[in-house]
Amino acid sequence: MSAPWISVEGKLPPDETPVLIVWRGTVVIGERRWDHPGYEDRYQSYWYWDDPTDDGQDWGRDDVTHWMPLPEPPVVTSPAAPAP
Repeated sequence: MSAPWISVEGKLPPDETPVLIVWRGTVVIGERRWDHPGYEDRYQSYWYWDDPTDDGQDWGRDDVTHWMPLPEPPVVTSPAAPAP
């Protein structure tokens, strides 16, 4: 049984942790990141959704509605030797 989807309005995932997200109705892997644009007082840090495999591909905050932790990967065993 998988974990339930979590609304981004109720709770957000930890920063820079890959999770499944619902982005514009499609399930993709994403993570929440922060941008600290500069040292001047008029710039403020902000967070955004990003593709963890392609730094720079960010998605609008309002385009993501739900998230859930990634499932555990399967346990891979060595394949059996072919019969003679």
